[in-house]
Amino acid sequence: MLSRFSQFLGPEDLALCQRVFDQICADASLGSKSIEAEDLAAAVLTAFHCSPNRTEADLLAAIRSGRNDFEKQTG
Repeated sequence: MLSRFSQFLGPEDLALCQRVFDQICADASLGSKSIEAEDLAAAVLTAFHCSPNRTEADLLAAIRSGRNDFEKQTG
């Protein structure tokens, strides 16, 4: 999903954003080609752009705190 942004991000940054995207998709049971996944991709890239020095854990927490529908499903 995020590979189309490779011209805007370096390989390490793209890999970090992709891992966060993949983790949130898995947690929320989102199909990677769904409309919700498009929204998630935009949220990940925006959060990364606003603070590019974040760790993977920071970025995951930022996305989860801002979007209840991307929180890890339990039970």
